[in-house]
Amino acid sequence: MKKINKILLLWIIACVGVTASCSDFLNTSPTNSIPSDMITTLADARRVANGLYNRMKWDDLYGSTMLAMGELRADDIRSRTEVSGYTAIYQYNFATNVNNYSGTWTRLYNILLNANTLLNNVDGFPANGQADINIRNDIKGQALAVRAFCHFDIARMYGYPYQMDNGASLGAVIADGVIPQGEERHRATVKETYDFAIKDLNDALPLLSRARNHGRFNYWAAKALLARVYLYMGDYNNAFLHADEIITTVGSTYTLIPTADYVGSWARQNSSETLLELLVSIASNINDNNGVNAFFHIINHEGNFPGSAIVPTRALIDLLEEDPNDVRRQLIRVAAASGETWIAKFPGNSITPANNCMHNPVVLRLSEVYLIASEAALMKSAPDQGKANQYLNAIRKRANPNAPDITATVDEVLKERRKELMGEGHRFFDLSRLGRMIDRSVGNVLPINSTYVVVNPWDKTSFFRVVLPLSTAERQANPLAEQNPGYAQN
Repeated sequence: MKKINKILLLWIIACVGVTASCSDFLNTSPTNSIPSDMITTLADARRVANGLYNRMKWDDLYGSTMLAMGELRADDIRSRTEVSGYTAIYQYNFATNVNNYSGTWTRLYNILLNANTLLNNVDGFPANGQADINIRNDIKGQALAVRAFCHFDIARMYGYPYQMDNGASLGAVIADGVIPQGEERHRATVKETYDFAIKDLNDALPLLSRARNHGRFNYWAAKALLARVYLYMGDYNNAFLHADEIITTVGSTYTLIPTADYVGSWARQNSSETLLELLVSIASNINDNNGVNAFFHIINHEGNFPGSAIVPTRALIDLLEEDPNDVRRQLIRVAAASGETWIAKFPGNSITPANNCMHNPVVLRLSEVYLIASEAALMKSAPDQGKANQYLNAIRKRANPNAPDITATVDEVLKERRKELMGEGHRFFDLSRLGRMIDRSVGNVLPINSTYVVVNPWDKTSFFRVVLPLSTAERQANPLAEQNPGYAQN
């Protein structure tokens, strides 16, 4: 590889990992990617693979938007002020020409561009011996898992819930390779998008290492994502199969955090149950404003932080106060200066413990896998009440070792997910995937559109804004990409 290409490759990687200012080079339509002649060695491939994760943690994905979309549209977290950028999300105030969330589609497709370029070239990388072959396979497996991850997130953000119509609504524009300049494509259905993601994950599993791989996909993280995808589809047999395998196989590799360590674990990286987290530091940020725009900073009220824009609802506070000995109650605190209640779950990672702007987004963890297994055990074709009870009570008793055993039901699992996964971006998607009504009448303070106080996520006519629109710019770049119903079609 020519020296100039190596320099340019490193510049591209810097754009991918540190700042969004290079987005003009990796433009917003799915037509350009890293030139293939710049990726010729395993070292090059590793750098590009690392860049895939760097882009995932920015504020238009898991640094902010994905978490806000999963929480503010539901019943546990609300906007605190009228002036924050989160108010539009809280109010379902989405339009084709509003850009406070539209960067998510762009970000996901930029990641896909680079994942596909990597996949186009990885099999040709020279490998000297089995160790190099294993590295090459693992890099390919990571690229496939990231590609699946992006398609799944596009489907659940821009497509209606799978179980509403068996995936018949509009999903992603499938990026199954580097899309040639000028090529336009229609959107696939949600089912086709899920099927594509499942195939990528199944292709990735035999390639991925089973060793812990901090900040990156490994075999177990890909399997956890596969269990989540099947859960969203209502394919409970497969959701249980993969979640149960993780729990019964990982042994000492991944374990639930002990009760005594639970609260403190949120200030540390790479906990015993973290399957995938995105690594954030001063040198590798999550937005252009030193993390101040991050979800983790905006939710913080410690010291009466004036920029705090979101708070827990009364409904969530009441739920956590049902059991005074539940350790998770310690993650709901009251700011001394203002008297306001806030979620203290994201204090910053161990690299910058005093800076909650630099909290690692935790994307997949073992607690969620237990709850997937419990729900799926109840709902699969041959229900397993024993397993459902076992996995649900494991999470309950970690929160309070003296909690009595209960009989698992779907409602009890959803209640436990609500407490265990609060603030992590799941609540809206849990309610919408099952077609549960979203009741925001308890603790609803801001004057939101009355239509969206109680929301039926499966009603396309009255509540079409439960899915995001494609922006005008994206549809101009790819006119064949159909707009979601209800939005302006320009």
